Amino acid sequence: MTDTALAMEIPGDVPAHVPPDLVIPFDFYSDPKFKTDPFGAIRWQQTEAPRIFYSPTHYMMPGCWVITKVDDIRHVQQRADLFSSRGQLSFAALIGESWDLIPVELDPPEHGAYRAILNPLFSPKEVAKMEAGVLDAASSLLNNLDGKTGCEFIEGFAQPFPVSVFLQLLGLPVEEMPMFLSWEHGLLKSFSLDKRKESARNIVGYLRNAIKERRANRGTDLISYATHAEVDGRKMTDDEIIGICFLLFIAGLDTVASSLGFHFNHLATDQDLQAKLRADRSLIPNAIEEFLRLYSVIISHRRVAQDTEIGGVLMKAGDWVSVPTGNGSRDASEFADPDTFDLNRNANRHVAFSYGMHRCIGSHLARREFVVAMNAWFDRVPQFRKDMDAPYRTNGGAVFGVEELHLRWD
Repeated sequence: MTDTALAMEIPGDVPAHVPPDLVIPFDFYSDPKFKTDPFGAIRWQQTEAPRIFYSPTHYMMPGCWVITKVDDIRHVQQRADLFSSRGQLSFAALIGESWDLIPVELDPPEHGAYRAILNPLFSPKEVAKMEAGVLDAASSLLNNLDGKTGCEFIEGFAQPFPVSVFLQLLGLPVEEMPMFLSWEHGLLKSFSLDKRKESARNIVGYLRNAIKERRANRGTDLISYATHAEVDGRKMTDDEIIGICFLLFIAGLDTVASSLGFHFNHLATDQDLQAKLRADRSLIPNAIEEFLRLYSVIISHRRVAQDTEIGGVLMKAGDWVSVPTGNGSRDASEFADPDTFDLNRNANRHVAFSYGMHRCIGSHLARREFVVAMNAWFDRVPQFRKDMDAPYRTNGGAVFGVEELHLRWD
């Protein structure tokens, strides 16, 4: 366990049904390790913590159970009758509204109808059609590196690459990317309530205007699709449309960029692996699956719908449950030597894209972006390394990420 977690005093507002020996204050962002090694900051949860513990200092809510084992994570994510997704992000509540983030904050049977609308948009067949656009986005950014011997990777590539792809899919102007990224950072990575509220208002206001424009002038982008789609044979309400568009907006602006930072930091510090992948590109898909396992960046949440137990621990209706995918994907009970990158790992059943009905709808696109990014860099940039004299900064929170990574090459 981290020294920070041990040093924190246990607050008095712990529910009566929580055993005192399972109370461990931990907030997923204030430990100093999150600034350089967020996965190291939670390693104690996989090696020293109880199977499930209760943190009264959770960063998003007053208190929360924290899951540490992959089988329990799958159980929580698969059993919507016991663990509800309703209100897990509550972006609408930040600004006094009541729409759901669709379909992430829906449970069966409502969830299935909306998921059926969106699944075809991100099927392998549709993602294959996006290949040229993804390649163009990577190539245009790498053009900026011609003649250079280094760059700051996050601002120079990791953020603008997937974001530009998704903005094109949404039909939003790529030139407004800095504004969108500022809103995304304020919403997902700021721990100031005022900043989160301001960012949510900005995003919703912008999207409502975009939806209004698509009603009058339908295009071929995702916002147009959501605006004119039907569910159960009827047009969707304004709240349903904003719930879908808000999810598409935030999903496209953060998770792939966050993952790329960790993947390329690893490549920059493991020269043998980088050289091996450069020499045999057929190994890249397997490498990406292992990167996804080793660096599973998402923390999702569920609310207990009815009294239940995990490992003999009573969780009561209304309790919140935190599901760190980084715990599940590094669980030694399923993954041998879990902190080590293994290119030949078999049956890599990581939970980076979640599990069950809420499995990431954009996983096929994300995988394609990872493959394109790695191949494009290997084609255009010689063997690169981490600049050990420059800052390397990471973050914790709902999405672990890299904020600054400097690369160099000869």
